[in-house]
This record gives sequence, structure tokens and C-alpha cells, in this order.
Amino acid sequence: MSDTFRKEYRPLSDETKLCVSHIKDKAEELLAVFAGGIDNADPRMMALAKTNLEQAVMWAIKAIT
Repeated sequence: MSDTFRKEYRPLSDETKLCVSHIKDKAEELLAVFAGGIDNADPRMMALAKTNLEQAVMWAIKAIT
């Protein structure tokens, strides 16, 4: 088995917690923009945008934690 898998969570510093919170807050802001004011948006493309935003947030948080 590879050593790249963590067996335990590591404690996060206050700086890291703040960064994670900031990323999530900005993603929420962007989702709010997606939800309102874009009346003629293609629903499928908007769904893809939301999914890819979720993935971007997940990978960004995984990278810093």
C-alpha cells in the first residue's frame, strides 16, 4: 500500500482553517451569482459550472489540508 494515504487527520493551523473558510465563502458568493441574474443561461451548462466549482473547491481544500 502506498504511503500517500493518511491514516489520521492532522490538526489544521488557524491560518489553514481561515484559508479553507475563505475558499468556501468565495464559492458561496459565486454560486449566488450563478443562481440569480442569469435568466437566459443554458441549464445544462450552468449545472456543469456548479459541478466544476464544487470540484475546484474540493481540490483546493484538499491541497491545503
